[in-house]
Amino acid sequence: MTDKTTSRPYPPSWVDRLTDWIEGLPIPIWAFYLISYLIISVLLNLAAWFNNARPWGEFSFVQFYSAIWWPLVLIVIHNTDRLAHHALDRFAPLLRSKKSQLAEIRYQMTTMPARTVLWISIIAVAILTASAIQDPGLVITELPPGPIHPVTWMIAGFIGIGSYSLAPVMIYHAIRQLNLVTKAYSLVDEVNVFHQQPLYAFSGLTMRTALFLVAQVYITYAGEAIYDPSAGEEAVNLVLSIVIIPLSILIVLLPLLGIHQRLADAKGNVLEENSMQLEKTQNKLYAALDKDKYAESDSLDRGLSSLYKVRDELKSLPTWPWAAGAFRNFLSAVLLPMLLWAAQIFLSRFLG
Repeated sequence: MTDKTTSRPYPPSWVDRLTDWIEGLPIPIWAFYLISYLIISVLLNLAAWFNNARPWGEFSFVQFYSAIWWPLVLIVIHNTDRLAHHALDRFAPLLRSKKSQLAEIRYQMTTMPARTVLWISIIAVAILTASAIQDPGLVITELPPGPIHPVTWMIAGFIGIGSYSLAPVMIYHAIRQLNLVTKAYSLVDEVNVFHQQPLYAFSGLTMRTALFLVAQVYITYAGEAIYDPSAGEEAVNLVLSIVIIPLSILIVLLPLLGIHQRLADAKGNVLEENSMQLEKTQNKLYAALDKDKYAESDSLDRGLSSLYKVRDELKSLPTWPWAAGAFRNFLSAVLLPMLLWAAQIFLSRFLG
């Protein structure tokens, strides 16, 4: 979904070229990913058959589980790009006089630099290849004793290393994209505390990005109920968990922190204006009472009540650019399954 009319500050990465190619296919996007998943599933089962891990023709649920990672990680990157386009469309009314800057941010937010992504991919593939040589179980599930068939190495190694190497690209994409959210907010000249809806545009992107990442951690843990991962695979999963869970919370908060402060300042200003009106009206009320002008004082009292009502409404205005309760629901989605999983581990290990 790259905007071809925008002058490109850098060429798109191979991942963006791939997602653009998927967008141009004469089939629905979901159909491409489903077909990809099924092809990878068959190939991984074929690798297991060559390696005598399963009788020929007997499909393994473990291989169907292992096949989800390459399509899933690419879906996350692809989907967050589409979410970014939608968020920028909602945000655009705030930047009517800055269309060129909005177009530049749109390109940057939905297109990664080719050279950076290439180097991330090369380094990840090199590290994973060396790790897989030391621990074949990192990329080959259901590994029986004995030598590994060359066809199994070729199929499972290519798919496994390719899947894992996309993970750092995905994390880079998320961090980079959400850093650009901060840049987009900085282009807003004036924050209107009474007109916040366009400011909510990016909260959906940040929360969904975080939830996509967390979901992958939980899917990883679910795999432990299906098969016993190797030491290398457990180490990779542990590192990803340690990185992704805290990162998911920062992904939601940090990009919105700047605009939160500006909303808080704007709210403080309107509250200060309200306080000045309260003081002014109250002084007039006292003066009217001193002069026994009860008709005027009655009118001023009603005005004072209205100002206090306005103050209460101003105090209730949100200063975080998301719908009420959204962050609480996000934390529940992130932390509750983790707490349940930790409790299960504790009970199984210490209470038998």
